[in-house]
Amino acid sequence: MADEPTINPYAPPASDVANTASAEPSSAGPAFEQPLFSPRQIGAAVFFGTAVAGIILLMTNFRAMNRPSDAKKTVLFGAVGTVALFALMMLLPKVGRSLPINIGLTMGFYALATALQGQAFTDHREAGGERQSNWLVFGIVLGTGVTMAVILFLLARVVGS
Repeated sequence: MADEPTINPYAPPASDVANTASAEPSSAGPAFEQPLFSPRQIGAAVFFGTAVAGIILLMTNFRAMNRPSDAKKTVLFGAVGTVALFALMMLLPKVGRSLPINIGLTMGFYALATALQGQAFTDHREAGGERQSNWLVFGIVLGTGVTMAVILFLLARVVGS
């Protein structure tokens, strides 16, 4: 019995698993300094909130990626698109108009975020970069929703007077 090897079930594995995973070369460059919103988070913000929430998240990502001109374009085109959306909503019949438009906006924003920022987000995550918090997305959705409700309420009061 003295010749039998002793096996310690509590000992760590003999191979260096932690270093073999990081030894693979990454095609991604360095991660951005600030966390980014994922395309799914942007789509969820539009679905549960407003298009303005999606615009804010897209703009924030462009700023985090150090692309200020794209952030400004996002705000400009987003403002024009939001005004056009409100005009479209006024022209459509009131019954059953919000759900199809909301689904279309969600799909559109998700596709736009994926096309404009999807690869940058993937590279950022592969390089060890952080993803923004879902709680921050929730806060932005809540904030933009309340703001839009107040604005619409005030507009209805002014027009209704």
